[in-house]
Amino acid sequence: MTSTVTIVETVDRGDVTKVVVKVKTDEIFSLEGERLDSPTRASDYHQSLHSGRVNHNHNRRTATDTIWMTNPYTQAQLDAKIQELVVQLDATAVGHFDKQDAVIQERCFIDGASEKNFYPIDQAPQSLKNQLTEAFPSVDLTTIALLSTASYNSVVQEEVITAFLWEWDVPALMEGSAELITKARKYCLASRKFYDRCYGFTTETFSFIPSGCTVMAKSFHVNIQSGLVIPTFYDVYFSGDAATVQAEFSLPALEGSESTYYGVTVVDGEVQRAKQYCYDGVTVFSNWDEAMDRVASEHGVSWR
Repeated sequence: MTSTVTIVETVDRGDVTKVVVKVKTDEIFSLEGERLDSPTRASDYHQSLHSGRVNHNHNRRTATDTIWMTNPYTQAQLDAKIQELVVQLDATAVGHFDKQDAVIQERCFIDGASEKNFYPIDQAPQSLKNQLTEAFPSVDLTTIALLSTASYNSVVQEEVITAFLWEWDVPALMEGSAELITKARKYCLASRKFYDRCYGFTTETFSFIPSGCTVMAKSFHVNIQSGLVIPTFYDVYFSGDAATVQAEFSLPALEGSESTYYGVTVVDGEVQRAKQYCYDGVTVFSNWDEAMDRVASEHGVSWR
């Protein structure tokens, strides 16, 4: 097995050096709970697992650890310490992925009712991952960082699972000439097609956003697969006083204990649905303002 090792940070503190190391394992493949060598994705054998709906999984494990090296030290000594971490992660048992408690990163309420939850891929319920791979047999779960539960999109008119891919977690993400904050893949379960939502900076003002709110992003769609027909629509994402937003869009009093943000879906200039993003703890999603500042700085733009 080959793991990817990244030195995240090295800090010389005189007598010791702090080395922060990120280790990501190669694929950990299992069939009916038994760990096996990973098959070639395009092989007849692998495709037969999907067509026969045989329980199998493609997982990776990522860990970030701090190593303290006594100065002076050699590269060989550091390599030996890192190898200990690699060996530990490479020995990960299949059961590791089943025993982790599911950690919800984000709760999204659509029109105050339908709830969509986001999970890190290694903590997403197996039933959710199975739901995605059954509809999209060729999907590679190891490319996904965050995955949502299926949610009915009244504009697209079908159940959709949203995924954020590792490849989009890069500085100054672009879509053509458009500077992006982030990007998401929308898997439409009924049509078995997907499209990508791009979240871009905007300087527009919108009459339907309540006074006092801060507009943060506007979306557009790309990579719409052949055969998938969706209306022309966009979403606007913003922050604001909870009571003001709830009153404007007739939403229930739903708020996260850590933070709350909002979005509306717009078709032909009219708001078709409103969304409340609730965070009950500090997660990768919970501080949109901080994330916006960071990404805007990467692009060298101002957003407020």
